[in-house]
Amino acid sequence: MTTTLTDDELPRIKAELFDNLLGLGAIPYFDVRTLYPVIRDNVVSSTVAATTSSTAVTSAGAVTLALASVTGYAVGQRVVLDVDDQRETVTIRSVSGSTISVVCRYTHAGTYPVEVESCLTLVRGVLSDLVTLEQLERGGFNTAGVKKVDEIEFFASSEGGSALAVIAAKRNDLRARLAGYVNMTKLMATMKGRVDGAQGGGAFEAY
Repeated sequence: MTTTLTDDELPRIKAELFDNLLGLGAIPYFDVRTLYPVIRDNVVSSTVAATTSSTAVTSAGAVTLALASVTGYAVGQRVVLDVDDQRETVTIRSVSGSTISVVCRYTHAGTYPVEVESCLTLVRGVLSDLVTLEQLERGGFNTAGVKKVDEIEFFASSEGGSALAVIAAKRNDLRARLAGYVNMTKLMATMKGRVDGAQGGGAFEAY
């Protein structure tokens, strides 16, 4: 059974794509938007049910993970392990009994989710990275910039760019990727133009 984005995730998408956060009851007073429910219901998970693993990964490299369920998991599938800054996507090398063999870049501890890569994991991954950037920006970094969001690797001062400039560039890249995933690239440009004061209008509805 597939799952979708939730109503609670739509406000973050709207915020990152320069749309307002008013509730549905208020929106008709400003614009008409029916696109978000379409996005919510059509950004879906894999048909393979998500599972979990409690296998501790203490260093990067090849590892065999015991899964709570291996039903539907197969060699060659890309799966997403863990969440937030420990999230990574790996490819299943082999399946044996209740285990899968993968190559990890990060460490993992406790019980963490394992899910076949899908439209849903891609969108949620970008949203997670945007939240990470927001938190780094609030942390007040001013001498080094974010080099890799997933690993929280920072640029040395010799590598150029202030922290805020690097964060802003990475945020723009992630927002563009998010807009592409949900088919809103042109609409995001319209909304951003309105925020920047470059143009007016721009209400839209689902086709």
